[in-house]
Amino acid sequence: MAAVVLLAACSKPQTESAPPRPVRAVQVPAGGQVTDQRYAARIEPRHDAALAFEVGGRISARLVDVGDAVAAGAVLARLDDSDLRLRERDLASRLAASEAERADAATALRRATDLRPKGFVSQAELDRARYRSEASAAQAKALSAQLALARRELGYAALMAPAAGVITARTVEAGQVVSAGEAAFTLAQAGEIDAVFDVPEAQRAALPDTVQVTLWTQPEHALTARVREVAPQAEDASRTVRVRATLPVLDTPPALGSSASVSFDTPAPLLAIPASAVLKRDDGSAAVWVMDAERAARLKPITLGPLQGDQASIASGLAPGEWVITAGVHDLRDGQPVTLP
Repeated sequence: MAAVVLLAACSKPQTESAPPRPVRAVQVPAGGQVTDQRYAARIEPRHDAALAFEVGGRISARLVDVGDAVAAGAVLARLDDSDLRLRERDLASRLAASEAERADAATALRRATDLRPKGFVSQAELDRARYRSEASAAQAKALSAQLALARRELGYAALMAPAAGVITARTVEAGQVVSAGEAAFTLAQAGEIDAVFDVPEAQRAALPDTVQVTLWTQPEHALTARVREVAPQAEDASRTVRVRATLPVLDTPPALGSSASVSFDTPAPLLAIPASAVLKRDDGSAAVWVMDAERAARLKPITLGPLQGDQASIASGLAPGEWVITAGVHDLRDGQPVTLP
């Protein structure tokens, strides 16, 4: 009995294995697929302008209508220029009289200047002659400027197209009285045209540099358009972003206002995990702890993509379905047993 007790006292106790460490982990979601996005579009001119008379008056003639093609410099409408012509004639007559007065004053000044040394005129008379000559010259200059302005306004009585294009809107009619700056026509300038469409705000970052445009009247032909403008902010009501894509120059361009479809492919989104799960190693590379099939922690190198808020996108190194440990990652060792709470 004593020998048994002594033998038991000399034997070493068996070492118990450490229990698995509880950790928090997330499962890597499945990656997305390339998707084809399609939106309705409208064909619009790249450059259009509202045209207006630069002087007011009554329209005596309207020479074009909506849909008419016009050349640069073509007259679109005319104002009744009777009042403008009367003003021009009045200023021309007043300028002629002022020029005669200026010539007479200049002659009187020369005469007074010659007679002053001889004592035939006083200094006061010479000064008055000089003042009269200067005043008449200034008056003639002012009237000349007014006459030039009146002639320019007379030219404004004809509203002309600043460039070749198509009239897309008209708001005036013959006999109508318009004020200066009141829109009369809208001109879509010839040349480049755009496909205009709206995309959801979330799709703004996925917009490529080029899109495919298919006219509803020619569904068998797709045109490659260059995205040239994306609205800086979304519409308040629809939360969509207006996009303009310029079509290539064609021999027979599509009709303005026609409908079309715009399509483009959006790339598959990268896998994403919480940024707190990423470890920076001494060599600057990134790694994460994953839980393998035996519920052991394994350090796995990864390649990071761009950060997305509190999520880190993964370019390579992880597969969908893997469990990534997100809490306590700095205290783990390779092969350590872990368990989920």
